[in-house]
This record gives sequence, C-alpha cells and structure tokens, in this order.
Amino acid sequence: MIVRISEIPDEGLQVDSLADLGAVFPEAGWTLDAVGLHIERRGGDVVVTGSFRATARLQCSRCLEPLVTRVDPEVDVHLVPAPGVRHEKVELGPDDLELDFYQGDTLDVAGLLRSEMDLALPMKPLCRADCPGLCPVCGANRNVTACVCEVRSVDPRLAPLEALRRQNRP
Repeated sequence: MIVRISEIPDEGLQVDSLADLGAVFPEAGWTLDAVGLHIERRGGDVVVTGSFRATARLQCSRCLEPLVTRVDPEVDVHLVPAPGVRHEKVELGPDDLELDFYQGDTLDVAGLLRSEMDLALPMKPLCRADCPGLCPVCGANRNVTACVCEVRSVDPRLAPLEALRRQNRP
C-alpha cells in the first residue's frame, strides 16, 4: 500500500484493513494476521503508530527444523523527508533511533511493516528453549535421535592457537 503524504488528512489516516495492504511479505508462509496503524502528518514529517500481528515460518537455529513464530510488535516510527545526495558523514544522536526516511511524496506502508517485522523476529529462533541441536560429529538431530558419538578434541589445525591461549592465561 502506497500512501501519498500530501493526501493524508489533517486528522490522520487509519489503516485497519488487511485487504487494503495487499501482499506484504514475499516469503512463502509469512502472513499478516492483523493491523492497526495510524498515519499522521506533522508538517513535512510523518508519524506512524499502532501495532500489527504476523506469522513467520522460520528454522530453528540449533536443529534446523521448521517452526512457526508469531510476533505482535508495537509500531512507533517518525519519518522525515530523505536528505538530498550528500557525501558528508552525518552523526546520529540518541533521539534518531526511531527516525526513518521517506522518498518523494510517498510512503510504502507494506515496506514499513516488513522492516518492523524484521526487527521483531528473534535473532536465533528456537523450536524450544532446551533444543539440543545437531550432533557436531554425525549431524543427527538430537531431538529425534539419542546420539552416542564421541566428541572429538580440539581440531589439530587449531592446536597452536590453543597452546597460545594456555600460555597467556594468568
């Protein structure tokens, strides 16, 4: 959904319909389940507040099994017009953490939701908190099979580094 910033009414624009947004996520199995956003103009700036609920199909970081993750993030984004082409460095301050840019007179609401979804997803998704993962020797999923492989010692190629670590230990 593309919103023309110049056409946002003074009272703001409410986005509650999934049908108005269309397909938000290009990934198969990812769905937008609910949305409630308020978009308002403050001079040349745009403020988007509200929340949404989405479902993502991911892989467990330890055992690589598929899992379904549901997120329900709050949205509070302040957008300003994108600066012109500059080659100078700009230092951001603490107040700029919730700041983003829009190009021209348009705001891509679906793109904003994708960005917020990326921020809301866990960095290391797990199928369960105590997932033992894969065996480093045979690669078996330890959730399914009780692996009895013998754990190898330090890789011989890394032995000189291990010797240095021991030598420099206080």
